[in-house]
Amino acid sequence: MAVFLSLNAIAKVNINSGEPNESGATNPAVSPATSGIPGSIPSAQAKQHMGESNTVCGVVAGGRYMDSSKTKPTLLNFDRPFPEHTFSVMIPDADRAKFKGAPEIMFKGKTLCVTGKIIDFRGRPEIIVKDPSQITVAPETQAADTNSVPSSPTPAKAP
Repeated sequence: MAVFLSLNAIAKVNINSGEPNESGATNPAVSPATSGIPGSIPSAQAKQHMGESNTVCGVVAGGRYMDSSKTKPTLLNFDRPFPEHTFSVMIPDADRAKFKGAPEIMFKGKTLCVTGKIIDFRGRPEIIVKDPSQITVAPETQAADTNSVPSSPTPAKAP
């Protein structure tokens, strides 16, 4: 079966910039994680909200436990792997044990919403997570791999 669409019937939309489309309507960046969390912002837009306390949602593209570093932080990078990430989460070493497993493994590829103060870390937005209750795993990514994430969508806290 062939499907034919008129180019006039397809609106040009820049979903990443929030710029107006041909009809003049704005289309903010879309992140699947923002659904169900009123007032949350997509990770790609977190830079515009530095200095604010907010909930940032996006996909964890990669992470790393920096065990050879003096402070031994765990870093989760959103949307794209380091160094091209749009947003990051830093879990201090002292708080890492509060999670059921290694956060850099447990959350990779998952859609998360993270609540806290968005700070500027070397020109990039970041939230420091000191408690698993600051992280919510989107139900659709949780169902895809129930062995690596907590069984309830909120919080990502150890029992």
